[in-house]
Amino acid sequence: MTPPAPRAPAWYRIANASVFFILSSVWSGLVITEQILNNVLPLTLSSFTRDAAVIGLVLAIHPLCGFTVQPAVGILSDRIWTRLGRRAFFLVVAAPLVALFLFLIPHAHTFWQLVAVVFAFNFFQGMVWGAEHPLMADMVPPEQRTLIKAVTLCLSQLTAFGFLQFGMGWFMTRFGLDALYNLAAVGMIVLIALPALFLREHRVEPVPRPRLTLKRYATDFLGAKDLRRFGYLAFTQALLLNVVTGFVVLFAVQTIAMKKADFGQVWSWQSLPALLFAIPLGYWIERLPKHKALAAGYAVSLAACLLGIFATNGQHLLLVAVLFGLGFVTMEVTQKPFFSEFLPKDLVGQLSGAYNMCYAFGRVAAHAAGGALISLCGNNYRIIWIVSGVCCVLAFFIALSIPDRRHAARQAARGQRNDLGSLADLHDE
Repeated sequence: MTPPAPRAPAWYRIANASVFFILSSVWSGLVITEQILNNVLPLTLSSFTRDAAVIGLVLAIHPLCGFTVQPAVGILSDRIWTRLGRRAFFLVVAAPLVALFLFLIPHAHTFWQLVAVVFAFNFFQGMVWGAEHPLMADMVPPEQRTLIKAVTLCLSQLTAFGFLQFGMGWFMTRFGLDALYNLAAVGMIVLIALPALFLREHRVEPVPRPRLTLKRYATDFLGAKDLRRFGYLAFTQALLLNVVTGFVVLFAVQTIAMKKADFGQVWSWQSLPALLFAIPLGYWIERLPKHKALAAGYAVSLAACLLGIFATNGQHLLLVAVLFGLGFVTMEVTQKPFFSEFLPKDLVGQLSGAYNMCYAFGRVAAHAAGGALISLCGNNYRIIWIVSGVCCVLAFFIALSIPDRRHAARQAARGQRNDLGSLADLHDE
């Protein structure tokens, strides 16, 4: 007789309120800095240069730092233990430094000063991302991950909606564009550094493994077929999302001649689907094959890109924003919990870092190659919708190639119970 599988400890079976609050708060803080990178920094850069290729190269500093810093933090945080824990240590140390360099960005008076400060900001931002990514797999049991991810996404998108509506609307109009950097700096302290002090992590006993080398690092990730497919998906998804989010503000301001404040209010509606549908999707997707749910998200994003190609005013961009947001929320609720099911507990940080490298590489391509392509097309930002649409198609088919084994096991168990029930009915007859 097969012995029963060991039960997960009680702290792991139920994600308590403090874990939920801290994950939501940290993710909300990171969403604010993403809004800075996507919608504020491009406007600051455009005051120094109008060349999309140059703007794209500066924006690519963020994923380039992620390509190196996030994997290093993932490996280190798997192997250290401090009084604060392992992931929380990096959140508490790095978030205030991110805040410092956010505060300094408006005080850069030359282009190269700005580049230097942006580099430092992104370096420490990469530390925060590298510590945040493994937390879902660390602190939340598999059956709760889609729902917890949905709730944290809903709250973080509420933050994004407020930042775009209030921050890029009333706040920017009254205090100026530079004040948004100060607002984001406060968010890093209040939403990330302070809550992380109360993140009660748990020691994980290391499993004996071969000494980590560069070859071993690559083999641990690329040697597993399903993880390798997630790597392809991360690259493609990063490209389709970031070629839009990195340049959509300039598409609005320069290509279809919208005002900056009007763009913030229109594009903020990208957050609406997350506010309305994230939590229902969290319940629903857990009961569906996740690879098909992911594919559906890419199909919706493709529809948004097709509309974006022909958008000529704010009303058109509003519809694009809502559809793009619906695709995004479907991806976000599904992909990270799905990926976490394939990770050994003692290698969560390392494998999350490898996944982040694939995403960062896609983001570099979106910003650097995307900016160069826009420049070659005469600074016509409409090209972003074509590039993103092609990537949506590729991601659709990659997602369908990844099996949802946990869903298949549930279906098989349900079928066995039905068969046993049918046999019992026949015996009674």
